[in-house]
Amino acid sequence: MRIGELETRSGASRHTLRYYEKIGLISPSRRTNNYRVYTAQTLQDLEFIQHAQGMGFSLGEIGEILSARRSKAIDCAAGAAIISRKMADIENKMSRLKSIHEYLNKERATLSASAARQLELQAKHNLSE
Repeated sequence: MRIGELETRSGASRHTLRYYEKIGLISPSRRTNNYRVYTAQTLQDLEFIQHAQGMGFSLGEIGEILSARRSKAIDCAAGAAIISRKMADIENKMSRLKSIHEYLNKERATLSASAARQLELQAKHNLSE
């Protein structure tokens, strides 16, 4: 398939596809007219890339995984290390998000109390007029 069809089927833009090619995540073959030709495997790789990005993996990490999958020489220890690093990243993000959530919850309570006081004062002011 050519780049237009891959773009349509994958949802990735041409710019993204060319970038992925540049950094080695995908590698099309070339026809004699120099057009890029992509395979069904490329589409599967793009689905994996999009899924992995959605889980928070960087393109560098995704490249490591794809390289191991393609060479069929998956180093289980290296794979476990990648997953452990990602889990630690997620735990750090969860901790930061929890702190932000707690802060925002306190701010919301403060603002709600202030709003109630403002309404109360406004109601008293309207009664005195």
